[in-house]
Amino acid sequence: MAAIKGIYDHKISETPIAIVDFETTGLSPGMDRVLEISVAKLEPGRKPYLAFDTLVNPQRPVAATEIHGITDEDVADAPLFCDIAGDFVDALSGCVLAAYNVYFDMKFLNYELSRIGVDVLPPHFCLMYMRPLLDLGCRCNLGQACRDHRIEYNDAHIAAHDVQASARLMEYYNKVLAEQHIITFGQLSRRKNYKFFNSFMNDPLSGPSVFQLKPCRRRKSRITAETPTLMDPVKQAIQEYWEGLRTVLADLEITGVEQAAIIEIRSRLQIPKEQVRMLHAKAFASVICQFIEDKQLDDKEVDKLRILSQCLSKLGWAPGE
Repeated sequence: MAAIKGIYDHKISETPIAIVDFETTGLSPGMDRVLEISVAKLEPGRKPYLAFDTLVNPQRPVAATEIHGITDEDVADAPLFCDIAGDFVDALSGCVLAAYNVYFDMKFLNYELSRIGVDVLPPHFCLMYMRPLLDLGCRCNLGQACRDHRIEYNDAHIAAHDVQASARLMEYYNKVLAEQHIITFGQLSRRKNYKFFNSFMNDPLSGPSVFQLKPCRRRKSRITAETPTLMDPVKQAIQEYWEGLRTVLADLEITGVEQAAIIEIRSRLQIPKEQVRMLHAKAFASVICQFIEDKQLDDKEVDKLRILSQCLSKLGWAPGE
C-alpha cells in the first residue's frame, strides 16, 4: 500500500505548529500589502513562544490605520518583506501552519512568498474553525473565543498579541483533542469537510537555504516599546466590529447565530450606522479590487459578489441599498 503523502499520519501533539498573523493595508493581496508579521510556535515539550515579529514596509501608503493603528511613519524605517523573508521562512520551516482566520492570512502569505519566488503551499489549518470541529461552539472572532475558553487576550490588534493568544488557545484545543481521542491530522480532517484540509497532503516548508534566502535579523517590533494599555473607545469599537465582520465573511456563508452575534456587537458597542456602512463598503470594495486585478470579472466572481452583498445586507447594510 502506498504511503500517505503530507501530514495525515503526523501526530498533532508531536508536530511543531507555527501560528501566523498579518496586519495588512486591506483585504486584497496584490492591491494590498503586509504591514506586520508575527509567528508564535508550539513545539513538543515547550511552552508557546514568540518566534518572529516585525513591522514591514509595504512600499505603498498605509491604509486602514483605524483598524490596526499602524501609520506611514511607523513603517518608514521598517524592513521590506524581501529583507526579512529568510528569517520568516526559517520560523515556519518544518511546521504545520495555523492562523485564526486562515483563509485571510494564507492569501497574503502565498502572495508575499510568491513575489520572492517561493511557490510552495505548506500544510495549514484554521483555529477559528476548531470550535465547530471539536463541537465547542460556532466560529467567532478571536476575542470571543478567548473569553469563552478563559484565555488571556490583550485585544489591541497587534499581531504579536494575536498570535500569542492564538497559541494559548491552541494549547487548550490540544487538551480537547486528546480527550476526544483525535491523535493525527488525518483524524482531524475526517471530522468535517473544510477546504484547508486539502493542504494536509503537502509537506511543511523547507529551510530558507533551499529557496536561496539569506538571514537578515533586522526587525522593528511594536511590542519592544511600551504599548499603551488604554485605547480610544471609538477605535476599539471599530476594530472589534471589523474583526467580527471578517470572521463571518470568511466563507461567504452567514448562519443565524453569526448574524445575531454581529448585530449584538454593533448594538453593544453602539457603532453609528455611518461607520457600519463605511466598514461594509470597505469589505465590498476590497473584494471587487481583488477580482478585477486581472482586468476581467467572470461569472463565478459575479456570483461571489452577489452572495457577499446578500451577507452584508443581512448584517445591516450593503452597497446599493
